[in-house]
Amino acid sequence: MIEMELLGPLKMNQIDLDQTDIDRLTMYIKKLEKWGNIHALTSVSAREIPYVFVVEPIIAAKVLRNLIDPLRCLDMGTGFGNPGVAMSVYFKKSEFLLVDASYKKTALLRQIVDEAKFERVKVVTSRLEDLEEGDFDLVVSRGIGPLDRTLKYSLKFLKEGGLVAIFKAKIDQQELSTVKVENLKFERTLNLRVIYPSKEASRYLIVYSKSTSN
Repeated sequence: MIEMELLGPLKMNQIDLDQTDIDRLTMYIKKLEKWGNIHALTSVSAREIPYVFVVEPIIAAKVLRNLIDPLRCLDMGTGFGNPGVAMSVYFKKSEFLLVDASYKKTALLRQIVDEAKFERVKVVTSRLEDLEEGDFDLVVSRGIGPLDRTLKYSLKFLKEGGLVAIFKAKIDQQELSTVKVENLKFERTLNLRVIYPSKEASRYLIVYSKSTSN
């Protein structure tokens, strides 16, 4: 049943995955639903989990592929692997580092990653302030705070020319026009245009690039 819930939306959004990837993502969703019922881990309903945790991140990866083909990716404040787990399936050459400060979340996520054999995904328990500086091609994040704070966090992890993509359910034009972070250049806002069997929704990515040159 869960596999069918994934295949329909992916097909409608013109995304093809091999059976191994479908199996991994199906196990991921099953674990999230099971633990959600037991521990109330997420505010996302069981019906919405396949869309929020798999469909939207893969569509985002598909859109970002037009801008970058990353080798190293960081998911800041990953929670239960959103968006990093599903994006790793689309970016098949990429190594993903998923970081969150919650021991409960990262322990459960690490178990999923191990059992479903997401071999290019590593889960780390850490506050972003305590994480060592990185050299990532792509940094992604959703729901960790105001835009300016998220951008400032991303700066120390991005390589020169790297991109940070921040997920938003809606765009605050005033915030977008006033936020300025040194060495980060606003590139564009991407509309994901996510199509589901029963609805169509707009999700957005705000994209910045790192440039330290004058």
